[in-house]
Amino acid sequence: MTRSSGQLRRALLWTVLTACVLTAAPTADATVPTDGRAAAKKSRVYVAHIDPDPVPAGGNLTVRVLLVNEGPNATGNSFTVSVTLPQNVVATGRFFPAGCLSNLTGTSVTCAFPSGLGNQRTAAVLVPARVSPTVPAHSKLSGGMATVTNPDDPDAKVRTVTFGIRVA
Repeated sequence: MTRSSGQLRRALLWTVLTACVLTAAPTADATVPTDGRAAAKKSRVYVAHIDPDPVPAGGNLTVRVLLVNEGPNATGNSFTVSVTLPQNVVATGRFFPAGCLSNLTGTSVTCAFPSGLGNQRTAAVLVPARVSPTVPAHSKLSGGMATVTNPDDPDAKVRTVTFGIRVA
């Protein structure tokens, strides 16, 4: 019977070891891919603040968009920010960062940011613009928005914040 007892112990030991190996093996949801690639970095980039200057009709202003990476990691891929201006407002150029591009009508500006924005770090977009001279004084132009598209976002969200511009 001691031989059966030894076989039983070995079988139990192999069962326990197999269970340990199987539970320790990475799965498709783990942060370490099984195909040899580097682990995907997760980062949430938000529009933290939009600060358009008040402006008189026909005047120039700068729309300032502050972005923050709330982590938990630096961005592993590039991400984009699109700024859509309210009706009767057009972008006038010399954007920051310099690589930002306007659509043909000047109503939208898109900026691509490289990977590597650190956890708890900020970035900014500056969009110089002009309000139409036909806009009534003391009005508020609504419908502006800033949208972040980040492939590293663990929530798989496109994050959008709306804003308006006060006309003096």
